Amino acid sequence: MPQRIAVTGATGLIGTALCHALIARGDSVVAFSRNPSQRNRLPATVTVAPWLPHDARATAAALHGCDAIVNLVGASIAGTRWTDRYKDILWQSRVPATANLVAACALLDTPPQTLISSSGSGYYGFRNHTFPVTEDSPAGDDYLAGLCVAWESAAIAAEQLGMRVAIVRTSVVLDAREGALPLMALPFRLWVGGRVGSGTQPIAWIHRDDLVSLMLYLIDQPTARGAYNAVAPECVDNAMFSAAIAHTLHRPNWLPVPAFVLRLVFGEMADALLLNGQTMQSDRLAAAEVGYRYGSLIPALQNLWERPA
Repeated sequence: MPQRIAVTGATGLIGTALCHALIARGDSVVAFSRNPSQRNRLPATVTVAPWLPHDARATAAALHGCDAIVNLVGASIAGTRWTDRYKDILWQSRVPATANLVAACALLDTPPQTLISSSGSGYYGFRNHTFPVTEDSPAGDDYLAGLCVAWESAAIAAEQLGMRVAIVRTSVVLDAREGALPLMALPFRLWVGGRVGSGTQPIAWIHRDDLVSLMLYLIDQPTARGAYNAVAPECVDNAMFSAAIAHTLHRPNWLPVPAFVLRLVFGEMADALLLNGQTMQSDRLAAAEVGYRYGSLIPALQNLWERPA
């Protein structure tokens, strides 16, 4: 049965793909965006609403009649060096913004039944590479982990309204034109690619199409609640990831990037996003037998780079 779905962060990488998938299967979509000029990224039948993260009443008016919300708000984690100012932007664009969304739901006589809210693999902090983290693993104690914990807590408050809440702890989302992959691939395209730092740090990843499929599953499955790790089943480290990029682009893999250079350029962000990571798996998706179209890295990269522009 078709549903009416609200999507925040709708003109971002994940939001755009999700909106197209929802429309394609017959749902109607209310797309919240701070950038109305990017309306052309969305299907013509989508209703676009301005995202006003401090105006719960305006948000509530746009949510009227929606069955579910997919919350994808947040400035890019890898957008720039993590200055104190940018760390505040990361926090404000996630935690208070999500709290405002829940406050908007509270203003409705009949709030949406479901909230699917994004989080990140950074929830788990820096981990021993030998042991995988699952949905039951505790949170880390670094900045990014604290951000994810607060972000998730703001979303979970919707349970007090009787809403079903599912949290998606997203790993690195692979897309050919947006997100992390084009930046990771650029040195290889310039013939100077290689592993980053020691190369032993794990990279948890997922193909964009598989992430969208997971979100559709969580929207439709009435018993799905709590945290889900959005990660492909194949675990790789940075050296393996670099080799896969080199292989699929037919480029050499020969020039490692030293850790001290990354710390000099990116500061705290280098350790959080480039030099550390988590060996991550999803016990909950495995138990639910949720499948992947692209569970192995090389076929995933080949699919993305062989798509028409």
